[in-house]
This record gives sequence, structure tokens and C-alpha cells, in this order.
Amino acid sequence: MATQPEFQIKEQNFSGVHNCFRTTPHRTYVVDVHISTDVRGDILQEAVNDVIERAPYFSDALVERDGDFFYAKNPLPMEVAEGGLRAVGGPETNWHCLDVTYEGNVMSFSMFHALCDGLGLNLFIESVLNRYFCRKDGVEYLADGLRVPGQPMLEGEEIDPFSRTYELSEDYSNDIFREKFYHLPENDEAPLDEMRGVNFRVRESEFMELVRSCQSSPVATLQVLMSDAVMQVHPDTNETVGALIPASYRKALGVPNTFKNCVGALRLAYRPEQMASLDFTARCQLMRQILRESNKPETALYTANAMGGAVRKVGQAMHSYPEKLQVLNFAKNANNDTFMLDYVGSLRSRGFEDQIVSTHYKATNLQPNMRTVTLYITATAGYFDIELVRAFQSDVYEGALAEQLEKQGIAFVQGEESSYITPENGLIRSLGLQ
Repeated sequence: MATQPEFQIKEQNFSGVHNCFRTTPHRTYVVDVHISTDVRGDILQEAVNDVIERAPYFSDALVERDGDFFYAKNPLPMEVAEGGLRAVGGPETNWHCLDVTYEGNVMSFSMFHALCDGLGLNLFIESVLNRYFCRKDGVEYLADGLRVPGQPMLEGEEIDPFSRTYELSEDYSNDIFREKFYHLPENDEAPLDEMRGVNFRVRESEFMELVRSCQSSPVATLQVLMSDAVMQVHPDTNETVGALIPASYRKALGVPNTFKNCVGALRLAYRPEQMASLDFTARCQLMRQILRESNKPETALYTANAMGGAVRKVGQAMHSYPEKLQVLNFAKNANNDTFMLDYVGSLRSRGFEDQIVSTHYKATNLQPNMRTVTLYITATAGYFDIELVRAFQSDVYEGALAEQLEKQGIAFVQGEESSYITPENGLIRSLGLQ
């Protein structure tokens, strides 16, 4: 347990606070950015300082009071370090919920998900990269929309979107969130205490040609490829193969500029009996239609009301962390989807694109009901990197996905298997809450 400084408390955290309530502390979300030269630590520190000067909210701490969590101004320096990952949110990172480390030609950006979501982290990364290469190259690269000195403040950069209540039509249904999807048996047969991943690198132009030929979208096409891979491994299942796809709610909630958590999920159903009579093109077109129908504003309104409302209701009735942990540990009862598909896309790197080699996203999901296959898809330098990550022993899905790519004529380079586990956040145990 550590003594947290007396930070100046700001507003209450509604949108990300559920990440403070887990059976064991939520593990860090990490983005590794590989560049073409070794990282200069001194320049990276200056770049981080530039971004914090323009957007000090990136350095906010989280403070707990009676089981509620609040954003707080944190004047302590955000110190870049050479070496491995650190436990963000606690004393090791000066109570910052974002952290930057580096080793060789890799910058690692770590996040405690209670502060912001993936898009918020990406905005921080893009801003730091811009300032790093501006300083290193002595060139002022384009920075429109980034949080760097000289860029204007935008409306609602710090809004917590779940602190509001939204009007929702009475006939809205969220039945898809109640549906049970096929559970991969490999999750239970030989679970691991680490994540293992294999990367498939494909030419962006070649993959997009397949997408266009199917009149589909990248997400829908990837969903079909992975679902077909599942059916290849388990051809006798009649259960619905379901994909969980993170989705930003910024547009639907009218908060396009917030860096804070504003994310929910789409659940896409691939029904074997429906898909069996369709060829690959027709399956992709159908999945794109399902994706469009699923991504409706009402889902965002419902999620924001449900999450924010739960925090308010529990806060009125209970007044300690242990009490609230029993109610706000939403992950404990989460549905286990067949797989998750996180289409990240590319980071803004205007003017220095040729110096970014690749980006890799890392999350650790070891909780039994959340343990599943995850695909992270990033775009860098004319290539898609499709990272297949799992927390179980069997590698059957790597082989099945490779066969599905070959079947559609997509050339790829398959990397070696790697393993990792990201640190627990440093806040919860440092405060003595667990």
C-alpha cells in the first residue's frame, strides 16, 4: 500500500470506472510502435512534455473516495523510461494512468483503461509521435486535430460522456447482448497464464481488393474469414459463432472530441445454418448488412444510460469499495463471445509515415468468462497486420485462419509465435483496495 498525494479532485469517473472493479486488478493495455531507428529517450521525453503542456488531462490521476473514483489534476512529471512495462496508475508512474517506455526501436505506450479508451490512447500516441519526429527531424509536420502546442482547444475534450442521461425510444431492444454465442472449447481444455499471439502480415492493397470484390467492408470480411476458420475447426457445431467488435460511441453521443472512455461493442452473429448455403462473397455482404444494422445510435444511448445509471444508483446506496465491487464488477457476468475483432486501422503519421514500421496492440484477458481469441488489425506502411492472440495452448486457429486466407488468394507472411502478459494496473493494490 502506498500513500497517494493530495491531488486536486475534478469530476467523477462514470465511463471507465467499471475497470476499477475487477476480481483481480485490470491489466494494462499496451501499444508497441516500432520505428525505423533506435528511439532517442531525450527527444521522446520532450515530445511527451509538449503533449502534456497542450493537454494536461492526459496526465490525470484517479482518486478513490468511498468507493467512487474521480479524475484529479496530477502535477507530477510524466517520466519516460528505458526498459520494460510498468504498472500504470500507481506510484511507479507517479500515479499517471498513461505511461511511455522504450527499448531499442520500440516505443511502448501503456494505459489503465479506467482513464480512457483505445481512441483516447491513440490520440495521445499520435500526438507524441508527431512531436517526436518534429523534434528529431527539425520539421513541423502536419498536426491538425492532434493535442500538440499550437493546436486549438476543441469543445468537449474532457467530457465524460456517461455522466449524462440520454433520451431513448421505448421500443429499443438489446436482445443481441443477451444471446449466447459459441464458446471455443479450447478455452477450457488447456488455459494459459499468459497471452500467445501470431501475426499475419498482408498487403493492404491486396486485402482491400478482396473487400471491394465482395462489396463488403474490412471488418465484415475479417469477421467472415475468422468465423469460417472456427467452422473449419468445429464443423459439427450448430451454435451461433459470435464476434465482439469494439465501437466508438462518440458520434452517437455527440462528443466527437473527448479522450475519455466512450466505447461499447457490437455483437455480430454468424449463424451456420444461414451461412451454409452462401458463397464467400454473399457471406461477406450479409455480414456487412448485419454490421450496419447493429451499429445504430440507440445502442450507444442505451449503454451510456445503463453504465452511468448503475454507477449513480450504487453510489447512492453503498459507500465503500468492497460493497461496490460486488455490484460493479460487470466483467464477472460478461458473455463469452466466440472471438473479438478489434479493427484499429492506422495511426496518423503525416509526413513521417516511412519511419513507422509497425504497430502492435496488447491486452491481457485471462478471466475465464472473458478468455477468447482476439484479432487486432492495424495498418502500417501499406500492410495490414492481423495479430491473432489467445490464452490457451492449442494453435488450431492460426492454422485455420491461414488456410482461409490462402483459400481467398491472399498472400501473407506468418510470424513466429510470441507470448506476453501485461502488468496489473498500479492503482488498486497501491491504494490497498485489493
